[in-house]
Amino acid sequence: MKFWTPIFLVLILCSCNDLNLKKQSADEILQEELKSINWKEVDFYPTFDNCGVITSKEQSKTCFETEIKKAVRDQLSQRQIITTNSVQDTVVLELYISTEGETRIKNIKISSEISSQNPELKNWLNDAISGLPEVYPAQKRSVPIPLHTQLPIILK
Repeated sequence: MKFWTPIFLVLILCSCNDLNLKKQSADEILQEELKSINWKEVDFYPTFDNCGVITSKEQSKTCFETEIKKAVRDQLSQRQIITTNSVQDTVVLELYISTEGETRIKNIKISSEISSQNPELKNWLNDAISGLPEVYPAQKRSVPIPLHTQLPIILK
């Protein structure tokens, strides 16, 4: 048994040399990590000063949507919107918020009936968005990222 033990140890040590351990540089690790991140999904939605301290994605989304809807409601409450339907109509704002916090309407989905009855509605919505207070951009891993989002607005 004493004779086999040293031979067995030598074989084990020699077999370890056959394992090639690949060393990765910090840049390679960073590139692999960046590839694995889904940059289209945010950690935090854009926020405003009056949102206070935000600790979750849900809180940031709620505050963001509430502030936008409040700005639109305040703008439209100064106007008279004509609707012939007894049901509520919905307008969908397609928004773009840049990494600098610039907010723009990319598109407004509005029924042709509402649009024809309220030809200034798109201008009023643009005024509401352009009058927003300073917006802090969406974040992914503490990095500001642009955000495309849709926000339904119910007209009463």
